[in-house]
Amino acid sequence: MKRFLAIFSVLAMMMTLLVPTVSLMAADGESEGDVVQNHINSAEVFTDVKNNSWFKEAVDYVVNNGLMKGMTDTKFAPNESTTRAQLVTVLWRLDGEPAVIADVPFTDLKQAWYKDAVAWAYANGIVNGLTKKRVRSRSLRNP
Repeated sequence: MKRFLAIFSVLAMMMTLLVPTVSLMAADGESEGDVVQNHINSAEVFTDVKNNSWFKEAVDYVVNNGLMKGMTDTKFAPNESTTRAQLVTVLWRLDGEPAVIADVPFTDLKQAWYKDAVAWAYANGIVNGLTKKRVRSRSLRNP
């Protein structure tokens, strides 16, 4: 998990270099200033993230950018393994959570939190499933 968070942190920081700064423009074309989002301090939200945790900045980044939400409202679970469903959900959120109109053949998608992400990943050739009808949702445990 530490390796994943370190790699993800580096990738996330690199992605910020690719994203242009968003600014509000007044009707006359004058800049109203940069859009500022609320900054969430993950150590104040999640009981398993401390201000001195080596991964705190990475957790702040993924939470503040809407890529991850935590396992519960108060638990991020930074020391647990990342599941396939969680990774697909992060990729889907990174793409802006696009609506999916493709038919998904998987009959074992039971939990709503990852259905759209798996459908998006299937439509984009990222996941194929274990069989034509099963993605093996039991291994896609809750984030």
